[in-house]
Amino acid sequence: MKQIDLRQNRLMLKEQTGSLIARLFIYLLTIFTIVLPLSGLIANILNGGVTIVSIAIYAVFGLIAFYMLRVSLWNTYGSEIIHFQENKLNYTADYHWFKGGSKEFDFDKINFSIERTGYNEDNKGILIIKFDEKEKFETVSKLPLSDLEDLIIHLKELYNKQML
Repeated sequence: MKQIDLRQNRLMLKEQTGSLIARLFIYLLTIFTIVLPLSGLIANILNGGVTIVSIAIYAVFGLIAFYMLRVSLWNTYGSEIIHFQENKLNYTADYHWFKGGSKEFDFDKINFSIERTGYNEDNKGILIIKFDEKEKFETVSKLPLSDLEDLIIHLKELYNKQML
């Protein structure tokens, strides 16, 4: 699976799909965090026992279910979209069913580097983007170091073309 897709001024970093067993476990947990509180709410409505405390508990379970849905979708379809413009960078986390985590950075100077993550044997890292030596942005997707090194070369070429 190709994790890095750089086309013109748009960079897409795809999250590596987790193992089938792990994804099944996460999806089952997500389904349970949705179905169990929902069935409890329906049972309370039918018995006429809905209280403010039970609504608060269902709201907490709803937040947990939303978080678990995001984790599930990220581990299956997750990707980071970085759009480069002149002196501006837009970042969006794409969960397939919805987008989240949009950020915008304005800068005069940009620098790219790699930070190793995980075990040394994995040879993986994340992309670090520094803006004007003040602000720093780290991607989430763990990518092979060799791919990241090639990506940084291409990003520097792209940035140098924009500056001309």
